[in-house]
Amino acid sequence: MPLDSAWNAYIFRDGKTAVSGPTLVRELADRLLGFDSSPTKQTALIDLLLRAGELECALRDSDSPHAQSAEAITDTIAVSFVSKIALPAEGLARRLRPIIAPDQVQVAVPEGFAYYSLHPLDYVDLVRRAPQHSRHAAIVGIRSIGATLSAIVRAALRADAIDAERITVRPSGHPYNRETRLSPAQQQWVARMLSDGADFFVVDEGPGMSGSSLLSVGDALISTGVPLSQITFLCSRQPDPASLTAANAAERWPQFNACYTEPTRHLPREAKHYVAGGIWRARAFPSENEWPSSWLQMERLKFLSADENRIFRFEGFGRFGGDVYDRATKVADAGFGPMPAAREAGFGVYPVLPGRYLSPADATEEVILRLAEYCAFRARHITSQVSQTPELETMLRFNIQQEFAVELPVQLAGLRIERPVIADGRTLPHKWIDSAGNIMKLDAATHGDDHFFPGPTDIAWDLAGVIVEWNLEAEAADFFLENYRRCSGDDPANRLPAYLLAYSIFRTAYCKMAAAASRGTPEYDRLLRDYHRYRQQAKALLGVPAESTDQAA
Repeated sequence: MPLDSAWNAYIFRDGKTAVSGPTLVRELADRLLGFDSSPTKQTALIDLLLRAGELECALRDSDSPHAQSAEAITDTIAVSFVSKIALPAEGLARRLRPIIAPDQVQVAVPEGFAYYSLHPLDYVDLVRRAPQHSRHAAIVGIRSIGATLSAIVRAALRADAIDAERITVRPSGHPYNRETRLSPAQQQWVARMLSDGADFFVVDEGPGMSGSSLLSVGDALISTGVPLSQITFLCSRQPDPASLTAANAAERWPQFNACYTEPTRHLPREAKHYVAGGIWRARAFPSENEWPSSWLQMERLKFLSADENRIFRFEGFGRFGGDVYDRATKVADAGFGPMPAAREAGFGVYPVLPGRYLSPADATEEVILRLAEYCAFRARHITSQVSQTPELETMLRFNIQQEFAVELPVQLAGLRIERPVIADGRTLPHKWIDSAGNIMKLDAATHGDDHFFPGPTDIAWDLAGVIVEWNLEAEAADFFLENYRRCSGDDPANRLPAYLLAYSIFRTAYCKMAAAASRGTPEYDRLLRDYHRYRQQAKALLGVPAESTDQAA
């Protein structure tokens, strides 16, 4: 399949989860009541913002009559955060009491806050650089993250004496062809704001690969009578319009005013040397020929301290970063990784371990035993509640069909869950370091539950990752699995073949899309090399004849 088809690869998981609505309400109330005792006020306010925005979205998406009350709570927290005024925490907790949430609601991860180091104050800076022609502003947030961001934008505008109001919308349809339909009430709101001569701000992170969500909202406003000149997109990434996959995006996107956030200035105080975007490799490897490939745009934001003894890695605001910190602490307590020193501004702070990064050539019995012990540790202690993985199997079937034009063989179907975990997800050799004779795992907590596959799954995902990434031949793989069984009491033999294929086909699709996104850069060749390596592994597992694969790039 030509590399141009990479945008059809299925590598991002949905990330939506069903949770208890009453639990969302109760947890927000508990956080509000405990707010005064929080040791770091801004960190606690961001956590409240994210939780309030999440509740607001859940209620709006379920057409709850209490959604407006939740929006008012989000707005109040945003005003406190932006204007640095006292938060009426106990009063907000009391206002939550009448809210009756559905027994079950759908929530989505706000990816910018969880993965992409998007600080809420970045949108305060952004809106103050945006063109404004009126003392009135109509803000349309795109759910999910647009709920919180629209509340921030409203608070910033009101702090500047702009009469600002907001609504939120949920575009629907195919990710590359979203459609936004305004309700009659929203259409009336648009008409009222238009009669006031308001500037219209469409607020979201992104745009993503398609740009279709923002474009669909812009089109919906135009169809309701808003002049194109009065619409401005507020977003976090400046795209090449020609690369957006929405229909006619190259022509549609430049028609709109758009303002983009600048690299965040809201960083840990001692984060000095930027080492993201693959820059860290120059410090880790003696030769560029040894550099592992990386999808540079997707790397977590990373800095070193001035003395280069600490590394600051973005791990997420609110509970998202808290979950990563907890996992990293467990790994460190077990002696497998560096102990996180702190959390600050969404970043985890870790000591820089001296030592040598490993490669597949280091797969001695000692190292393989360490890998087995680590996987057994995760199987016992980094557990999850997942009982099935239908989306993971959909990914497997879809990418096999796209890549090889064949169906998933029956004997390799069925990704069973017997040891549910939050996987490491990055068992590659260069994620391990020999530090004074101790084989230590780096970056052990951020990837198993991010927006890429696998998400919560069976430990067999990491077992497959070790076998594939370390190029373990049959005898070495048997030694690895035998020691895993001994340490964990789990026999993965019946599950492993399907996970070997799932891991290989996911990495094939991932590297293919990353390579397509990296054309014209030195990274392209590295990613293309890895794409072909994973593809050969998947082809061997499938037993696909060579003539079925001659369309590959």
